[in-house]
Amino acid sequence: MNDSFIRLSDVVPRIYGLDFPSSVNWDIKRGEQWCVIGRNGTGKTMLADILMGRYGIKSGSIDYAFWNEECRKQTGKSYPTETIRKVGFESAYLLSDYKNMYYQQRFNALENEFTPTVETMISSLPDDQYVNELCERFRLKPLYSKHLIMLSSGELRRLLIVLALAQHPQLIIFDNPFIGLDAAMRRELDDFFVELSKIQQMIFLVPSVSEMPKVTTHVLKADSLHYEVIGTIENFRAKEWIDETFKSDEPIELPQSLFSTPHSYQYVLQMKNINISYQGITLFKNLNWEIRRGEKWALLGKNGSGKSTLLSLLVADNPRAYSLDITIFDRKRGTGESIWDIKKPIGYISSEMHLFFRENQSCLKIVSSGFFDTMGLFGRCSEEQEKMALQWMKLLGIESLKDRPYLKLSSGEQRLVLLARTMVKNPDLLILDEPLHGLDAQNKSRCRAVIEKYCEQKGKTMIYVTHRTEEIPACVTSTYELKKEA
Repeated sequence: MNDSFIRLSDVVPRIYGLDFPSSVNWDIKRGEQWCVIGRNGTGKTMLADILMGRYGIKSGSIDYAFWNEECRKQTGKSYPTETIRKVGFESAYLLSDYKNMYYQQRFNALENEFTPTVETMISSLPDDQYVNELCERFRLKPLYSKHLIMLSSGELRRLLIVLALAQHPQLIIFDNPFIGLDAAMRRELDDFFVELSKIQQMIFLVPSVSEMPKVTTHVLKADSLHYEVIGTIENFRAKEWIDETFKSDEPIELPQSLFSTPHSYQYVLQMKNINISYQGITLFKNLNWEIRRGEKWALLGKNGSGKSTLLSLLVADNPRAYSLDITIFDRKRGTGESIWDIKKPIGYISSEMHLFFRENQSCLKIVSSGFFDTMGLFGRCSEEQEKMALQWMKLLGIESLKDRPYLKLSSGEQRLVLLARTMVKNPDLLILDEPLHGLDAQNKSRCRAVIEKYCEQKGKTMIYVTHRTEEIPACVTSTYELKKEA
């Protein structure tokens, strides 16, 4: 009996500008849960898109063995690729009106009222017991009244998973399934994958060993558009593999030309008795926080605890800051400063910013836009600024991407480009909100080394946000943890 589920035989994809070093041969059998592992930019997502029929093939064949007349009638679909779903970073753009939203819109009450709520999205699904169980398991019901744009990155990921599973796909592909989730939710999702594997075929795309779900039964390695079938998870574990203990032998040093001296002030931030509620939900009640010049902080908290909202008050994205007792760089908010005055000494990266960053300019232009705090480069850089942008890209190991269109990169490569953009002006205050999301072990190690070098500069201040405490740089000496209000 043929137990193949999908079989790729001598497949050579037809993708403009790309030459594949070898054809793809991959036999996925029923009941197998495959993990595709490889460094950022090695072709993991591209392989998934080939399975989903988003690219043509020059030669070879793809046999969707699960597809037959019974399956066609049961699903109501005309083609097997229509029964494959992918949940990844870009999946939010498949949601209603999401591509027409903009980042700061979530903090403007009058405008976010016009965006869909979680309940609206769920109500569009078939009203069956399975959907209800999914909403319970992924704790979506308390979020029903939340507008889509108000979801944290972790909450949004939970919604995307439910929407995909509710369609009863033949195959579901999870691209970086655990990013954006707090520790408790990662454990729950990992356990859920084990349960789901009894009825659902899955493929996971991950950049490192620590991101592999425990349900994994087979492994395929991606390496520069070459795909090697490792086989069973036991075979994989028996082979040598570069894991999270990787440390770069290449020394990281900031060139003298990149150094800058912070301005003179005593406090970077003073927040006093901050109270914020959205739609009757209290985020902050009498919140107080002070950060002195040169301090390095970790900001922690579960999904939905308000980390993004708190940072939006600091970086001038949230208009509520004007009515609150907030002082930034020794200057009280609402005393005549512009948002550009506030942003100028700040470098900021977040998952939400990454999601809304859709300018398809060259990566060098994207990095250079950090000098002007714009979502893309719309003016001219000086020769010195362009040189500095290239130096930061080299420090992060992405100088080879300088001429590549930003939107043609993998999400991990995009993350590195945005990190370079964040650091390009060597800001007085560096705010890194989950900066290592979706990065492989080597890139994580390199980025941490660059962050540590930034922090060695006298007077520089940093806020580091993460759900993974093991990733917090050694230079961090203080912690501020947000907890959900009852």
